[in-house]
Amino acid sequence: MPGLAILLALFPHIPGVSAGLGWTAQHNAVVSVSWNLVMFGTGLFVSRFLRLLHPRKVWIAGLVVMTVGYTLVGFFHADEVELMLTSCVADIGSGIVVATAPVHVVGVVSRDEQGLGSGMLNMLISLFGAIVTAGAYALLTAHSTVVDGTAFYQDAGYAWVFWLGALVTLLALALSLFIPRLRDPELDDVPSG
Repeated sequence: MPGLAILLALFPHIPGVSAGLGWTAQHNAVVSVSWNLVMFGTGLFVSRFLRLLHPRKVWIAGLVVMTVGYTLVGFFHADEVELMLTSCVADIGSGIVVATAPVHVVGVVSRDEQGLGSGMLNMLISLFGAIVTAGAYALLTAHSTVVDGTAFYQDAGYAWVFWLGALVTLLALALSLFIPRLRDPELDDVPSG
């Protein structure tokens, strides 16, 4: 989603043709640093307390906040303030999810399978990222105006891209019900050598 927000920021604003914000790359970088710092800070903060909290509940809370955030971005993305506030909400959830994902991998696989589990996590992130990106471009294309062979995206397309993010996050929330019970890796028997 953040990668697709770059299209919203950099595409020109041409009434009736393109609903982009028309920012420069530098302006986009300055504005987007806010939600990136929020995600980074949230991930650091949450990771410090995961041993004291129930990781599944933290994970679910992160997905709920992320869903709310992407829904809000879909409705409110017309200027810097709207995009910063709504994206910060989404990235609070993202920071929580990024911090808790490795805990779930380590908590459901054996010590011998942790490398494989981590590899699967990264592979699935890439796979679903590719699928969601293709879906997002289909939504943008469905709400576009083509001028001299160049597609310019309308506001409805951008809104649906963020709502797609919310729907995918809801799907992840539903699939979270099937995560096996987490075990404490520190309680595993350590093989004597």
